[in-house]
Amino acid sequence: MTNLAAETPDLDEHTRQSNLRTSLAFIRTIDAEKRTHLAELRTGIGILTIPLSLLTILIATSNYYSVSHVLGFIIGLIVGIILLFLIGGYLVVSSLRKIRLDDHLRLKCDDLSHLVTEFNSEQ
Repeated sequence: MTNLAAETPDLDEHTRQSNLRTSLAFIRTIDAEKRTHLAELRTGIGILTIPLSLLTILIATSNYYSVSHVLGFIIGLIVGIILLFLIGGYLVVSSLRKIRLDDHLRLKCDDLSHLVTEFNSEQ
């Protein structure tokens, strides 16, 4: 009986350390997902700049062509601009939504500074 009672504190300490490591791993996972969503946001903003650049080139070179002669190309270019704008907008909006969800998950974690301090002091 005494042998079982002596092993219980070690088991509790092991369980507590395991829970602490699991919590820290969860926090690291949330941070990694947030970095991924920030990269998605960067990509979406980059895609949004392409239609603006194409439109600027189209306007800047408008003196060198007649719209009636190249109307098919201009319509195709405008359709491409709209598609790129929609794709970029979708990426920006969805990544901002996911970043917000990651922030809410991170706030739901218990006292993070206490967890990190406790984990560092045990090692």
